[in-house]
Order: sequence, then C-alpha cells, then structure tokens
Amino acid sequence: MKKIRTIFMLGIVAIGLSLTACNSDNTVSAGDGTNTGNTNVAVSLSLSLGNSNTRALPTDYNYVGEWAGNDEIKTVDIYLVDATKATVSHSTFDVSNGDYTVAAATDGSKQVILTPKKAIKTTAGAKAVYAVINANANITNALSATTIPEFDNAFKTLALTLANSGTSTSVSTSASNIAAIVNSKDIITMTNSEDVTLNVQPNITSDQTLAAAAGDASKNRVGVKVERASARVMVTTAANSYDVTSGNVVVGTVSDITWVLAQGENSLYVQRKTDYMTPNYAWMPNADADYYTNAGSKYDYSGLFENKTTGFGGTTVPLLSAYTELAADGSNAAAVLASLGLDANAVNGKFILPTTHTYGVGNASLYKKGNTAYVLVRAKYTPATYADGGTANTDGTFYLGANGKYYTTSANAVNPANGGVTNQTVAKYVGGKVLYYAWVNPDVIPDWYNSPVLRNNIYHIHITGFKTIGTNWNPLYPEDPEHPNGPGNTPLNPDPKPTPGPGEPNEPVNPIDPTDPLTTPETWMSVDITVMPWQVHSYGIDLGI
Repeated sequence: MKKIRTIFMLGIVAIGLSLTACNSDNTVSAGDGTNTGNTNVAVSLSLSLGNSNTRALPTDYNYVGEWAGNDEIKTVDIYLVDATKATVSHSTFDVSNGDYTVAAATDGSKQVILTPKKAIKTTAGAKAVYAVINANANITNALSATTIPEFDNAFKTLALTLANSGTSTSVSTSASNIAAIVNSKDIITMTNSEDVTLNVQPNITSDQTLAAAAGDASKNRVGVKVERASARVMVTTAANSYDVTSGNVVVGTVSDITWVLAQGENSLYVQRKTDYMTPNYAWMPNADADYYTNAGSKYDYSGLFENKTTGFGGTTVPLLSAYTELAADGSNAAAVLASLGLDANAVNGKFILPTTHTYGVGNASLYKKGNTAYVLVRAKYTPATYADGGTANTDGTFYLGANGKYYTTSANAVNPANGGVTNQTVAKYVGGKVLYYAWVNPDVIPDWYNSPVLRNNIYHIHITGFKTIGTNWNPLYPEDPEHPNGPGNTPLNPDPKPTPGPGEPNEPVNPIDPTDPLTTPETWMSVDITVMPWQVHSYGIDLGI
C-alpha cells in the first residue's frame, strides 16, 4: 500500500459589493434594490480557503494543497440584519448585467476581483452581514419567507431540505440544486464561512464607500468570506480493465468500469456551522430496520439510478493516463499538478452535500456504513476459468461458491460431480456485475473509521487496480432486501439482492451492513484519492468492498 498525493493552488475570488437596506416589513425584502436610508455600505467578499482548526476537519485527512477552481459568479445577494432584529434588507446584484467589473488581482494571488458599479443606501447602526453567491430558488424563497426576528436562525441553524429525483432515471440530486456545470463553468452557491458584523456609519456617500479600501469600517466597507456550499467527487482510472490475481495466477478480469455517488445528506445549513455539523450529524442506524425506515428521509440515493437503463448504469470512469505520484517531501508538486491537468481534462465529477458525524476512535466513531457518503463502482467481472469446466454464459452471469470457485450454474456449484460442494452458499452475479465501495474521505488507511465530507472540498478517486472480486448487490440502499418497498414487492434498489431461482442455493451473507463501522475484513479495489477543497487531500489504498 502506498500513498499517492497531489497538490493544487486555490485562488480567492474577492468581490466588492455596494448595498442598501432596509424596510420594516415582517418578512425579508425582495432584493430589488429599492431600499432607502441615509448612508451607503460596500461589502467585499472573498472565496474562503476554509478553516482547519477542528480536528479531522477539513485538512486532517489526506490534505495536500489547494486548487484554483473553475467558477462563474452570476449573482450576489446581500442581507443586512439590524442588531435589534427589527429590519432585514436584501439586495441582489446581477454580474452579467455589468453591476461589477471583473479583473484578476495584480499581486500574484490568483484572486479575481469584482468591483461594484452601484451603491445602495441603508441606515446607520450595528448590522450582521450575510452573503449568498449564485443563490438558487430554494435558498432565496426560504429566506424571503422567514420573519425578520428569525432570519439569523434561518440562515445559520435551520436545515434546508433540497429535493432530489428519488428513484427516477432522470437524475437530479439534492446537491444539483446548489451546484451545476454550465458551459464548462462551475456555478455553485456560496455562503458565509463565518459571522460578520459592521457598525454602519451615517452620511457615507455612494462614492465614498465605493472608493474606500476593503475593510475600512469608517467608510462602511466590510469583508465577508464565502465558501462553496457543496462538496464534489471525481473518479478516474489508470486503465480500462484490470486482471485480478491470486498469487501469480489470473483468476478474473474487471472491465466496463462505471461509478455513481450516494448517501450524502439531502439537506444543509445555509451557512456552515463552525464545528462543521451537518443536519443529520447525530444520526446513525442502530439496526438494519432503522436504516431501512429512516435513512431515505435523511440521505440522497438518487445518484444510484444514473443511466440505470444503460448497461450497469452510472458514469464511465475516464482514464487519467499521466498521473504522477507526489514525492514524500512534496518536491515534485508542480509535476503532479501538470499530470492531473484538471482544467484541461474537464474531469467534472459530481456534486454532493456535506455530510459529517461525531469523530471517534475505532468503533466509537458515529460514521457507519449506513450514514456515510460513498462512491459505488460498478464493473463487469469475467472469471478466467470455471470449476465446472463450462464456458461463460452469453449474458455474463456466473456463480461464486463459498469455496471461492466460479461456476456457470448454481446447480453445478453444489454438485460435487461438477466440482461443487454440497450445501455451500452461492452468490449469483447477474450479468457479471460486481460492486466496490470507496468512502469519500477516510482517515487512517486502511483501518478507516471516520470519513467527513465537507463543503468547499473536492475528492478525487483514482482507481489503480482491483485486488479481488467485489460484492454482487448493494445493501447500502434503504430498503429491506427480503421485503422490498416497490410495487408488487419488486425492489426499488438498482443493485438488488439476487433472488434465487427454483432449486438454487441461498445467497451468502453480504459483508456490507449499514450499522457496521467503515472498516471491512478485506480490501478489493486499489484507488488513489485526492481531495481538492478547492483545498486538496490525497491517499492511496487497496480498496475492496
């Protein structure tokens, strides 16, 4: 097992905004810029690098550097909340309409500066300042419907549930509400990464606040750090197919590799909590029945249905042919960055909402298989030989006995005359489909127990090999495999437990259980995982289940 790391540089987007407040309505104003007052305020925003002060969050695990990103900023919403909670003003700016000039910073920091061309009036006094970049309707409507006294609470502590497509094959995830790729640009909602207040001074003109230096409170200038509200996962592979060996003997081949993403939360706080808690931070499945009943209302499984009608479904894992291992001392970071060619390769990945739980040592961790975000890798497995001497079935289906041997039929697997073992359990691999799991951000490798997914982080998984055969169905879907939820008792799970045919032996116990810790008895797939929070983490691992 070796660690493979990469490093990137994250640019800061600094945005100067002018805004006004405010009215005395019972709910937040519409953001149309019609507010009045006797002074003007300008707010500078910068895309935050994140906060690494909390144990294991965000840079404790696999952190190696930063990347500039590929963002497009279309709109900016600013909310000013009066200290007395008597008023909230809301102003919206459309970058595409020329409300700002956009230019790269000249100090070599890779910042992008948005300079406001408009100023909006507000009233004097102490105010809290909140920003939302690229706001979507879910956030805007929720905040607009909030009573003024409850605005701070709504922004910081109320969970906002984001709908997803559920079992539909036209997939729309919870995260897609706040993050999308449009014309090769990332349009991602960004919000405060920390609380900001300003004591607004009276009688400051529009020209004065716009001309003031960022952070000059005497001229009503204040800075707000924002960060992307979603996380992101990307998967690549070193080859399109891999041999699986036992000793020096090839026992099978893995090909047709695809991936999907599942079990991120389906809700989020508009502003990240300082301790990185997410809405379902305290929940874990206490029994399989608890998982089947409750996980579906807390986590997003819609990604499992991506391209379900095509092959095994999911996204074909693209090649990353020139990947370079980072030296232990980080001396070849530039070469690693060049090898990834992230922007040029357009390895866009998938977005996911942040998902965290209580950190713990060993089994004390609240991260369990049924409440932790995972990548499900689907692939086709072709045995090299069959113990019953048969030839491969046309559709690729084969059977794996508890003795570790492959068979063309389940009957042969339990018939000693055909190389089988009487009464052994037999796993049916329908169409040859095999499944492998990758936790998105595990801690100690390979004995992982914690795996936090944080906003403003990118997790890149690079597959380098498969150690052995994967499992044949996915228990990490909230449905009782023995009593499915679908119509007519038909499983909704896109990777269901195979149903034995007449006379076929029983399936063995699946090694994946929702209530178990993230550790597994053995690892089956080799991957390198790079986490880029628009900050970067990386690890290399022989991964299995």
